[in-house]
Amino acid sequence: IEDISCDGVGPIFVEHKIFGSMKTSIEFPTAESLDSFVVRICERIGRPVSPRRPIVDASLPDGSRLNVVFGGDVSRRGTNFTIRKFSKIPMSVTQLVKFGTLDSKMAAYLWIMLEHGMSMFICGETASGKTTTLNAITVFIRPTAKIITIEDTPEVYIPHPNWVSEVTRRGESESSSIELFDLLKSALRQRPNYIIVGEIRGREGNVAFQAIQTGHPVISTFHAASMQKLIQRITGDPINIPAAYVDNLNVVVFQSSVKSPKTGKFERRVTGICEIIGIDPVEKSYNFIEIFSWDPVTDKHNFRGVGNSYLLEYKIAPMKGLSPSDARKIYNELELRSYIIDKLVEMNVMDYYDVYAALSKIYDNPYIADMNFDPFTMKAVDKLLKEGAK
Repeated sequence: IEDISCDGVGPIFVEHKIFGSMKTSIEFPTAESLDSFVVRICERIGRPVSPRRPIVDASLPDGSRLNVVFGGDVSRRGTNFTIRKFSKIPMSVTQLVKFGTLDSKMAAYLWIMLEHGMSMFICGETASGKTTTLNAITVFIRPTAKIITIEDTPEVYIPHPNWVSEVTRRGESESSSIELFDLLKSALRQRPNYIIVGEIRGREGNVAFQAIQTGHPVISTFHAASMQKLIQRITGDPINIPAAYVDNLNVVVFQSSVKSPKTGKFERRVTGICEIIGIDPVEKSYNFIEIFSWDPVTDKHNFRGVGNSYLLEYKIAPMKGLSPSDARKIYNELELRSYIIDKLVEMNVMDYYDVYAALSKIYDNPYIADMNFDPFTMKAVDKLLKEGAK
């Protein structure tokens, strides 16, 4: 169960990962019983609700997110609430591959990007699985990296030992409140290798781009359904990123809840991955390359990047010591990493922390990741994965 929602007096609904929206046999028979329940739960977590302060966004003791709208003054059907359930063990990238959210080559591409300090936004509508994907791919960041997570509500859990988790605070006054903006500014003084922001919505976006500009890669979720909408939002109020800074963001992942042609059910899919190249000074337009796409007819992901990836060939290949004439050898590494992900799925390594342990074995032997995609390397990889997954 992902969400529990009460729309007012009457039945409670749940959102199930497999079966979708379902009506339950539990209900609040009267407005009084519903109001009493909501008042008690809000008092218990130290966020009292009242007609004067009818909206509450908070975390429950288990980490689940609670949203309450109290009373008939602001809600025509009276008090309502939604609980977004929190999973103590995040979903792993191998589970996402098994479920078809993304494929192994997509995962391998994101692995290379995160290992080499590329900044990334995961975009999509509400409940499209953005945070789930963000959590899953953090295992690709080097185990020795210092990571700072900044969130309104703690949802991101990192397996890395050098991890700082910071959350906003709502005070009685503006001076006593701590916002994402404040935490981001503070994070820049802590020498992180990666900054992860739960969701960028406002002026903290400007600080995030300044962080990227100064060499601190950022990963975040963002509400945007297309590149055009993304550009409009980050260059408009309240984020206001200058046009020349937009290409500091390297990778944009688009995710959506779509109707599967195989099952007829709504399932989460990464529908595209794009690289931002820069701005055309003549046309005043932004250049980007769609590296991966999703085919809604076949429910398959397509890789368009061979000989076409700006980031792989012109940014990451030089970091690995490849000359311009050898830059396309980087695609051999992409194939090897895709093989590693497929092998983990084949071995049924599905636990989030087990995946991290297995990949840490690869990082402990960096020579493996730099070798060509050949039988000798594959045999060495198989041995390492078995050791790491034990």
